Amino acid sequence: MKSAILVTGAFAAMAAAQATMPQPKTAMVPRFDAQVKIDGVLDEQPWQKAVRLAPFARNDTPTPARAGTEVRVWYDGAALYLGWICEDYDIQATFTEHDSRFWEEEVVEFFVTTGPLDRYFELQWNPLGGTFDAIIANDLGPDGSSRQFKGDWSYTAPTMSHAVRVEGSVQNSSDRDTRWTVEARIPFADLKARPPERGDVWRGSFYRFNRDHDGDAEPLSWSPTIFPGFHQPSRFGYLRFAGN
Repeated sequence: MKSAILVTGAFAAMAAAQATMPQPKTAMVPRFDAQVKIDGVLDEQPWQKAVRLAPFARNDTPTPARAGTEVRVWYDGAALYLGWICEDYDIQATFTEHDSRFWEEEVVEFFVTTGPLDRYFELQWNPLGGTFDAIIANDLGPDGSSRQFKGDWSYTAPTMSHAVRVEGSVQNSSDRDTRWTVEARIPFADLKARPPERGDVWRGSFYRFNRDHDGDAEPLSWSPTIFPGFHQPSRFGYLRFAGN
């Protein structure tokens, strides 16, 4: 009985802490059974009809973002497709080795879970084509905020494919860049999940670190966590799969 009371109290504390926060965002993800070339160019028909997630906002303050970010999302019977368009007048990146600390430079990130919020996948891509993939175990407090998280970096998404296109020059602040684009195909098998059916709901969110040589680091998100940092799964958005 005592444990039941404690659990009930924990959920009450979480509900009270988040009652005044804006609701996490929701995206209706369409399904298209079509072939696309993963080349960093979002020119095929599915990309034109994909759900578009924008604008991104600063995750830590109400300050507007310096540069625009848009993510396009759709799926087929085998994989989830993400297309990132990152406006960026000064593209900064040096890391290329797999599982580098990309968040110390410019990077886009996708966190997603098909089950409990305390275990989720973290995937990242940077302007130089570098990738990071890990499984995160997160200890959540009674209010839903993260108390501590650990990453299993031994995990690799074995069949994920991606491509990056840069309009500008990387790590050269003497000119003015335009944008960088990421096109990614993430097989459901890499997420240890069955293909979603119409009406299924996953929890996930999309983030970006924007850095310029003359500005502070911008932690940007589609659905701001409110709590500090990106690793706040109770604040992940809702990805609802719409089917065809």
